[in-house]
Amino acid sequence: MSAGQGQKEKVMNKINEIKSNIETFISDVNVNDLKDSLNTMVKDAQKDFNKLVDKDLGNLKTKFAKEKSLLEKKAKKFYENHKKEISALQAKIDKMVKASAKKPSAAKAAAPKATKKVAKKVAKAVKKVATKAKK
Repeated sequence: MSAGQGQKEKVMNKINEIKSNIETFISDVNVNDLKDSLNTMVKDAQKDFNKLVDKDLGNLKTKFAKEKSLLEKKAKKFYENHKKEISALQAKIDKMVKASAKKPSAAKAAAPKATKKVAKKVAKAVKKVATKAKK
């Protein structure tokens, strides 16, 4: 049993030694200084993070403006191309309406009206696309 007692004493001595080391360390470190240094590190990290975010935000704004201008140009070009096609279709429809007016027929008269409506809907859709692109 004396061997077991000796080991208990060794363990207790080690525990007491560790305890005194921890107490010495805690008494040497000023908690307020530790808090201040930690707060400073957090503020510095926050400033660095904000700088990165602001820089990235600026880059995104620039990229978005470029994409917006390209999209507007494409939408205007699309609109202009289709505007010519719609005008050509409208001219053909008008010609057909005049020709059908000479020959009164219910079936022929109904077809050009429907085509005019479709042409107007296409024109409105193209205008909406151009308006959205501008925004």
